[in-house]
Amino acid sequence: MSTPSASHSQVVFGDRRRPASAPGDDAVNPWEVLRGIWARKEIAIGTAIAILVLSLIWISSVTPTYTAEALLRIDPRAGEVSRFDDLSPLSQPDQGTVESEIQVLFSYDLLTGLVREAKLDQTPEFNPALREPGFLASLLSSGKKRETPMAEIVDRVRGKLSIYRKSESRVISVNFTSENAERAALVSNTLARLYIEKQIEARQALHNSATHWLREQISLLQDEVRKSEAAAERFRARHGLFSTGSSSEEGRGTTLPQREMTELSSQLSQAEAAYAEAQARLKLARELADGRQDVDTVAEVLNNDLIQNLRQQEVQLQAQIAEMSATLLPSHPRMQQAAANLQDLHSRIESEVGKIASALENEAEIARTRVNSIRANLNRLKSRMGALNQNEVELRALERKAAANRQLLESFLKRYEEASARIEADARAADARIVSLAETPTKPGFPQKSALAVIALAAALFGGIIAAFLVQVLAPGFQTPEQVERTTGTPFLGMVPEANGAAPLDTLTSDPIYRPSSAFSESLRALLGHVMTAQVAGRPARSVTITSSLKGEGKTALALGLARAAALGGRRVILVEANLYAPAIHDALRDQARWGLSEILTGRASFEHVIHRDRLSTAHILQAGAPLANPTAALGSDRMSWIIAALAQTYDYVIVDTPALAEASDAQILSRQTDVTVLAVQWRRTGKRAVTRAVKQLAAATSRRVGTVLTRINRKSYRALTEDSAG
Repeated sequence: MSTPSASHSQVVFGDRRRPASAPGDDAVNPWEVLRGIWARKEIAIGTAIAILVLSLIWISSVTPTYTAEALLRIDPRAGEVSRFDDLSPLSQPDQGTVESEIQVLFSYDLLTGLVREAKLDQTPEFNPALREPGFLASLLSSGKKRETPMAEIVDRVRGKLSIYRKSESRVISVNFTSENAERAALVSNTLARLYIEKQIEARQALHNSATHWLREQISLLQDEVRKSEAAAERFRARHGLFSTGSSSEEGRGTTLPQREMTELSSQLSQAEAAYAEAQARLKLARELADGRQDVDTVAEVLNNDLIQNLRQQEVQLQAQIAEMSATLLPSHPRMQQAAANLQDLHSRIESEVGKIASALENEAEIARTRVNSIRANLNRLKSRMGALNQNEVELRALERKAAANRQLLESFLKRYEEASARIEADARAADARIVSLAETPTKPGFPQKSALAVIALAAALFGGIIAAFLVQVLAPGFQTPEQVERTTGTPFLGMVPEANGAAPLDTLTSDPIYRPSSAFSESLRALLGHVMTAQVAGRPARSVTITSSLKGEGKTALALGLARAAALGGRRVILVEANLYAPAIHDALRDQARWGLSEILTGRASFEHVIHRDRLSTAHILQAGAPLANPTAALGSDRMSWIIAALAQTYDYVIVDTPALAEASDAQILSRQTDVTVLAVQWRRTGKRAVTRAVKQLAAATSRRVGTVLTRINRKSYRALTEDSAG
């Protein structure tokens, strides 16, 4: 690194070539960030190697785990007692149903059964109490092992379970991860089997509960049927409403009074018809008796066997008389005997006809009496029918209640029979089935070492870049002259490299004398060139204030080194130590503390008593002197202005070393009394806000020229930045 500020040699000290950026206008230049990352490639490479090594160690030390998968399919619910009489098609399980079954698989009761069935509580993987304690744990433990609660074991098992729905199907995937391949398959299959068994138990419990309920309801309905039928029969017996017909015969049973009334009406009709017939026959008989009709036309006479015999005899006898009349006279005894016999037949016929008439009269009387009797009974029954009809209404209500109870009982008996038959048929049925059992995995599911190695390599590269990026972006200080000028708006005067190793202040500031070609010496000469070209009111600048934002930024080494570089160039130069709080020049000079600036300010000494020559150069030194009670007031006095003016008339350059602006406001006061001010800023350390604040303080104190210098620059890192930028 020959001359770090060579690219800025044409800058005229005090020329504000660009305005300071506005507050908050700290946009990150991507090219500067990339150059910064490249400059910090050692950080990136180191971080990447560390991440890669740690990742590989972790991959090689992590315990492999195996994952086994069993598949379940949720089927439509069938065989439920509540659906025995439902003929509608079964609905397919929806997404909510499948998700509900997944939660059932995660349930505490089911997982507790899984732990006991698979003996996971006896496995150190899930029961920490069974693990061998480490060295530190054995020292801290009391010797008594803590039993692991079942809830904790279940939580560990649940953490190794992955149960989810396969796409939009009704298939559920049951995955279990374990350090043992056989255990992974065993747990997946056991959980699927327990889930099916739980469903079967739930179905059987549902059937048992339903049949028990049906039995209870049937028993109650049987009692109700008996009670309702007994009540109807008691009412029927009490009111004489005996039924004489069945519902299958007459549509509805007929009571005895109704049947009796119907029969009486029929009998009355028949009796009246018989009576009318008897009256007609009696009339005919009377007319016969009166001789108004031929007796032979009467039906009773025609139908009487005796009369018919007598008629036949009469016909025969008349035939004989007719035959005898041909040969015998009427007075003949045979003729007379025949006539007498004929007369006797006539008498007998008339007697029989009279008997028939008497019989018809008796029959007509009997028919009339019967009609009157039946009509009287029918009238009495009609008078009872009003009350009987009202009783019948109540009887029908009782019968309907009994019929309803009987019908409900028959329905429950039918359902009970179906449920009993279904229980045996569905004893081993479930609403889900195992599609496939888990196979013992042959390869671990985690870690996939080849894939993880690639990921670790990518993560290492990315992590290294991110580390360098964060260091670059989050670096509090300035890294390039452009950043300084863009942020502060002040001209950039040069860069001072850091010392090799932990070089003391006197060794570093002696470089212009003993190592004139060192980077530190060249940077001092470059800064001196800027000071020499600075103009104030048309004349060269003679006095320079050197300060910093914070303590420890190298301003004292910069001031002493600049004084010695100017003295080696043949200039008369004096270094004034104006840091009255913590003087350090005498340590750099390896000299004792002497009287100095404070004694001149207080009038206790003159210049010739306090100014001493540097032992390594022709530069003169004015130490700080004894401490003052109020150094700020003393430095801001007219006497201090007179001191600087007097020294400027004697020397070519007056270099004033002041305290940091964060410690005191002395630098603000002295910058107003000198021609130019140099602000030392430590590279990559001093925050931008602190530097901006210091520039504002100096700008508020004076309108004189202010320039910045970057100190303690790492030449290797900065060379990477500048070479990449140049490339």
